[in-house]
Amino acid sequence: MKKRNIITIERQYASGGSRIGRMIADRLGIKCYGHEILDVAADRIGMSREYLQDIEESATNSMLYSFIMTPGAVMRTPDMIPPADKLFIAETDVINEIAEKDERCVIIGHAAGHILADRDDCLRVFIYSDKEARVRRAVDEYGISEKEVNGVLKKYDKRRANFYNMNCTSGWEDREAYDLMLDSSKLGIDGCVEVILAAAEKIG
Repeated sequence: MKKRNIITIERQYASGGSRIGRMIADRLGIKCYGHEILDVAADRIGMSREYLQDIEESATNSMLYSFIMTPGAVMRTPDMIPPADKLFIAETDVINEIAEKDERCVIIGHAAGHILADRDDCLRVFIYSDKEARVRRAVDEYGISEKEVNGVLKKYDKRRANFYNMNCTSGWEDREAYDLMLDSSKLGIDGCVEVILAAAEKIG
């Protein structure tokens, strides 16, 4: 099978991680998947994207995923699976399908690095930033009001951490879960892109 680089990016809200991922994809001329994964998963399980985002935010610990992913497991009866687990199972299927395509790609969010952890062609990245830089980006680029910005940062970080922690053996911000953890407030967006591209060459 053709050797590929699959770059996965988890990120704090307003750290610039999504922008970094799409810039990398543009530089390499490869596809970038982010919200598209949730859209496909939502369609497959017959739930709205908005509803599934709410599920992510309120998710709690579950042992169901580890059972389902065990070889020989047969418990995939829809009525027996809670919505949050249905979502992760569907997203896992979508991400594995993407990874099996004969192409290089960038995948943003959705615990893709954990899902693809057994692949030796996957570079797992976490992007974070200091709060001041995140607040500035959220207000200036995302149009969030000064009054609401702190609550929005907390809300989206909680959603991402909860969904990751519910389904993965490591924590969302645990260094052992990643090959690179980059501070975009120190390196800048362009600097993060260059570091990730250089690292990707090492596994290509």
